[in-house]
Amino acid sequence: MNNKIVKELLAKKNVVSVGRGHKKVDGKDTGVPCIVVGVQKKLPLSELKTKDVIPLSVGNEETVTDVIEMGEIRLL
Repeated sequence: MNNKIVKELLAKKNVVSVGRGHKKVDGKDTGVPCIVVGVQKKLPLSELKTKDVIPLSVGNEETVTDVIEMGEIRLL
């Protein structure tokens, strides 16, 4: 995973993690490799600024993204 892409995704409001995984649709693993973007809370596009929208794919449109809601992450 490209560090530039990770930094760009982590700079978006509400993003709490970025990692590799498989795209899930309706809770089922599709087997398609993707960049998993963890957000504190999934929000409707209408509530996001354009700069904070997670793109459908990254890296010259070669790698799809999957946004998952993680809730608040706190250090113990």
